[in-house]
Amino acid sequence: MADKKFGQKRVCSNCETKFYDLNKNSPLTCPHCTSEIVIENELSNYSTSQVVEEQKKDHKDEFDGIEDSDNSNDDDVISLDEAVVEEEDKN
Repeated sequence: MADKKFGQKRVCSNCETKFYDLNKNSPLTCPHCTSEIVIENELSNYSTSQVVEEQKKDHKDEFDGIEDSDNSNDDDVISLDEAVVEEEDKN
């Protein structure tokens, strides 16, 4: 296993060369083809649990603000089984 001082193992998206990032932040430079590699999901300042908690806070209920109006008559609602029987009776 590699020493942690070398950082995380990366793969260049251009030439597919494997290299260690030496604990440097994005953007990285490929040592073989010198192309710039941007790591989008790099979260150096946050732990995983902090990110998950922030995502939960930002989550909104899609039905928030919709009033629950149960003005329908329960006699109008039938089960699926009853609907099948009615459909068969019509045919």
